[in-house]
Amino acid sequence: ELQEVKAANSIGANDIADADEESLLKAGLIPGYIGPKAFEELKVVYDSELEGAKDLICGANEADYHLTGFDMAAVKEPFFFDIATVREGDTCPHCGSAMQYTKGIECGHIFQLGTTYSAPLKATFLDENGKQQDMVMGTYGLGVSRLVAAVVEQHHDEKGCKWTLSTAPYQVNVMVSDIKKEDQLAFGEALYEQLKVNNISTIIDDRKERFGFKIKDAELIGFPYTVIVGKSLAEGSVDILDRSSDTKISVPKDEVLQQLQSLMQEN
Repeated sequence: ELQEVKAANSIGANDIADADEESLLKAGLIPGYIGPKAFEELKVVYDSELEGAKDLICGANEADYHLTGFDMAAVKEPFFFDIATVREGDTCPHCGSAMQYTKGIECGHIFQLGTTYSAPLKATFLDENGKQQDMVMGTYGLGVSRLVAAVVEQHHDEKGCKWTLSTAPYQVNVMVSDIKKEDQLAFGEALYEQLKVNNISTIIDDRKERFGFKIKDAELIGFPYTVIVGKSLAEGSVDILDRSSDTKISVPKDEVLQQLQSLMQEN
């Protein structure tokens, strides 16, 4: 099967179009029976796999006829280029193993521009012989916006995002369940400042919203860890929600920092 991008690259074209039967006949080609030969007015591209091929069955360039036992050596100065679509099970040209399909995400790209832009812009340099040459150009880069989509695609569930520590907007979300409770608000603010002092990227959710609303937001946004400062504070403990595993643990309020540091080291 023809790979159209490869085919376009083989002749330096931006795009290719399918030929209709009338165009083929006008060019001296017989639809269904086209075979290898030297065409005077056409540039013929052969797939690289055909180089050195023997004992082929192919069109004879004559209606209702095919050739058998054809040897590519009979073609005068053939032009070979990789134009076939890769299929699962094809042999790898480098190691000889069978190739397999797998999913991938394009997070970066490289464009080999050659002299496409430098030539018309007259961007030149002097070579070692003092002769002007067009600059050979290229561009490369990481798509930052693509990385965001890639991380979410790999780390999410039905509730929302599950950011990794290195990509999270904030590593820890200190959620004050009820800001009307002075003890909860005071502890939440103190913990928020403590975490920042210890270089832990932290945000505090002290909005005047219901607990359920806040926890849904925490799950949707996907902070790696959410410290829930709630009713259990009166008993000397708070809860830590681990978003990656969706598990919740209760820890003494004076050990929150140490527990978070321990969790982060593990991940």
